[in-house]
Amino acid sequence: MGWISSKQQERDHNGQRNICSADGHPSTDEDPLVTNLDGFRIHRSHTTDPTSGFYGQQQN
Repeated sequence: MGWISSKQQERDHNGQRNICSADGHPSTDEDPLVTNLDGFRIHRSHTTDPTSGFYGQQQN
């Protein structure tokens, strides 16, 4: 899963572990959450869409 930021850890503890921190929508089987370079969980589609500000920012 990679490095998780302290802010994402706070979101996790507040029941938002499966909620995208970029758009506020829940994770789905078709579009799961991944960890971005800033340590937040966001939909994979944000990191694969060239028009997204998160394009290419998925942690390995």
